[in-house]
Amino acid sequence: MIRHALKFSVVGLFLFGQVQAQSLLIENVTLIDGTGAPPVKGASILIEGDRFAAVSKGPISVPSGTERVDGTGKFLIPGIIDSHIHVPGGRTGPGNRTLVIRPEVGIPVMEGFLYSGVTTVYDSGNNAPYITLMRADERSGRIRSPRIYTTVSLIAPPEGHGCCAGGTVVYDYEDGIKKLDAIFAMKPDLLKFTRERRGMGPTGRNMPLIAPDLMNKLVAYAHENGIRTTVHVSEVELARESLEAGADAFAHTIYLDAANEGFAQEAIDKGVIFSSTMTRIEADTTFLDEPLFVAVIPKDVRDEIKESDRFNGSLYTGWLSSLRPAIMKNILFLHESGATIAMGTDRSMGPMSHQEMEILVESGIPTLAAIRMGTLNAAAYIGVEEDLGSIEPGKLADMVLLTADPVADIHNTTMIDSVYKGGERIDRSTLDVPANKS
Repeated sequence: MIRHALKFSVVGLFLFGQVQAQSLLIENVTLIDGTGAPPVKGASILIEGDRFAAVSKGPISVPSGTERVDGTGKFLIPGIIDSHIHVPGGRTGPGNRTLVIRPEVGIPVMEGFLYSGVTTVYDSGNNAPYITLMRADERSGRIRSPRIYTTVSLIAPPEGHGCCAGGTVVYDYEDGIKKLDAIFAMKPDLLKFTRERRGMGPTGRNMPLIAPDLMNKLVAYAHENGIRTTVHVSEVELARESLEAGADAFAHTIYLDAANEGFAQEAIDKGVIFSSTMTRIEADTTFLDEPLFVAVIPKDVRDEIKESDRFNGSLYTGWLSSLRPAIMKNILFLHESGATIAMGTDRSMGPMSHQEMEILVESGIPTLAAIRMGTLNAAAYIGVEEDLGSIEPGKLADMVLLTADPVADIHNTTMIDSVYKGGERIDRSTLDVPANKS
């Protein structure tokens, strides 16, 4: 059973001269509600204020003065949710180990997420003062951004994975409790631990780990304080140790081992959710030239990515390529076993969420299931599924109107007509992206 002790339903209202309609009706649209249910043609969706008020399979009566949007020939999905990113602007330098506070870097990237139909993100590790500032600015409406949830600062052992890029190093129980209290004061939405001895690279490294007993105690302390936990893992043995510690989620699927029935069943029994993060092993750059990437990512940034070690034919590129079929097989096995997968990219570009869903489908996962992974399952990963992730009465009205059927072709999630956050239509033409500067 997944713990949901800590919930947020804070709504950021944009302070950019836009007025939110009292009520909005999207009518005669094909509804794909995010639950995995079959599409409903000719549906009507009524939004009052910032929430869905009614969802009907046909026409409905609405209050006088309701704004109407004709959805004929269009498809409505929930706002896309990425369950694993790192907002740029808080870390820089080799290995992202220099901590900075540069909202001017992060804000255009967040606007690019909105342009791409991503209305909620979970930051899985960053510079704490920076990411809490960005979250506060989003929730107060000072910036245009997806809803931001964050771990604030991940928990790592001395010299361990994640220790030196904004992570919080714990030495023992007394030190750990003191440092967790400091993090709790900053209100993390989900607390991340690392349990990684290999690292993300082609050469194995013997990295230190938090002792199992200490891990168990710190996870229990987080739960006592109403905080759910996620753990970075890459292999079955350490993932099982994390399950024994009481982890609620995994920041990745395992990628150094093959998933097996015993592990899958244990994860299912404990209600653990996996963030997919398959795009981080993508070694082909052709996606960077697709229209949505060109619209959102500046050319110099795309060129820099293409020339990086990830893609330039290095040993790292070959290692990533060798992982691709293995992680795709693991994802499909876990899904078919009944485990819950949430779409996450670990790549902080809005269009990557669409790329991740495409790889999920390429792995053999049905398109409706992949859409649920990018909406309701991702909301459940963060712990906000009571407010977000599906188009159902009472939930926040985050949604994306598409011009083509994403069930027929998952790539059609990129065919965006309009994006709504909290019932308010985002003016995509004013967002700080390359598409609006040509």
